[in-house]
Amino acid sequence: MAEDMFSKWHGLDRKKINWGPVIDPNKCTGCGLCVITCGEKRNVFGYDPVNKKAVVLFQERCMVGCNNCQVGCLWNAISFETDDEYIRSLAKEIPAEQIQKELKVKLEANPNLVIE
Repeated sequence: MAEDMFSKWHGLDRKKINWGPVIDPNKCTGCGLCVITCGEKRNVFGYDPVNKKAVVLFQERCMVGCNNCQVGCLWNAISFETDDEYIRSLAKEIPAEQIQKELKVKLEANPNLVIE
């Protein structure tokens, strides 16, 4: 279930993190680029065929710190209420042991990321 998969961000409760896109419906042209740009598993966005606009369906699935949808939106219709400093303050809360544990798992699963 996607909700379980994204319920934590490096051990922090995702529901307590204020991060996610906001769409200005007056600027959104309904092109759908944000819908297809957001990862296949995350699917933060949906589409309203009646109004021909993208909508945020699952804000808590948004990867903390990711703003690819905002960068790619040609009409500047997507914004985020929080900034880089907020994300850095969250990152400081991640225990070093958590980071080391996640790094070990990732490198074991992807040995091609280790240079020799």
